[in-house]
Amino acid sequence: MIALIIVCMMGAGVAGLCWALEPLGFRGIHKDWLVQTEAATLVQFSDHILIARFLDETTYETPNSPYSHPNSPTSFVDLHRRFEVVESLKGDFGAGDIAHVGGHVGLYERDAQGELQFRRQESNTFAADDTYVLFLNRRFARQPPDLDVGIGIWTTTEGLGVARVDSQGRLSFETNTYYRAALKDMDLKPVDGSGAPFELTIDGIRELVATGLSPDQP
Repeated sequence: MIALIIVCMMGAGVAGLCWALEPLGFRGIHKDWLVQTEAATLVQFSDHILIARFLDETTYETPNSPYSHPNSPTSFVDLHRRFEVVESLKGDFGAGDIAHVGGHVGLYERDAQGELQFRRQESNTFAADDTYVLFLNRRFARQPPDLDVGIGIWTTTEGLGVARVDSQGRLSFETNTYYRAALKDMDLKPVDGSGAPFELTIDGIRELVATGLSPDQP
């Protein structure tokens, strides 16, 4: 009987979390996907939205804590990318500023025989000097060892953090496997050429920023 009560309480907690995240634009079904599915909430809950030129990237490895569980990864491999801001559509970056963006590449862990294995994680690729639209909304935890600790590193929104823009200002998102699986699970289909279940343009972003409420407003 006690076990049944605990299971019910856990179910109620998950349901409550999904209900709480719904106003933020996140949607999930039985697999609890947490992805943005609406243009308005993607814009509203991005701290920074930038049109930026990709400069370069470096790979760095961070050892795990010596006090971590023996079955935990031994180290984490990340990318540190630099972008030169062409235009800030939202946030406090200015043209010419350098935006630092972090992302996961993979991790090292030991297999059942104790051999060190590298497990790669999916990551966006960028071409030097190409221009992208970036949606940045949270800080990246691990810092390159040679980077000034006062420089903030941002991460992109899961699945919709990076987009290319055509001559008409329309965005084409470079989605990942996780995001595409989430849409399929929610019976949502991406709009042709968008990658997302909605269309969005540069002018549309400007309009949403100008008329939308910030996350801390009622």
